[in-house]
Amino acid sequence: MITFPYTNLGGSKRRAAVIIANSLPDLTVGFITTQPAWRKATDVLINPTFTNGLQNILLIRTGKIATCDRALKEGLPGNL
Repeated sequence: MITFPYTNLGGSKRRAAVIIANSLPDLTVGFITTQPAWRKATDVLINPTFTNGLQNILLIRTGKIATCDRALKEGLPGNL
């Protein structure tokens, strides 16, 4: 989980994220959503499999990528 800013910078929301780059002291992360109706051509679709243990389809929003301090990361990492 990462706190992502709203695009208007008027606030933020804690969201699931995929780590794209792990370089000290920062992380580059992609926003994840479980709302397939929001799918855009640039999104990466991840289907549930036995290996990844997902319950729902996920979208990695490649248009919603952020670099942040690793101290903002919360929770345990998973595998896709």
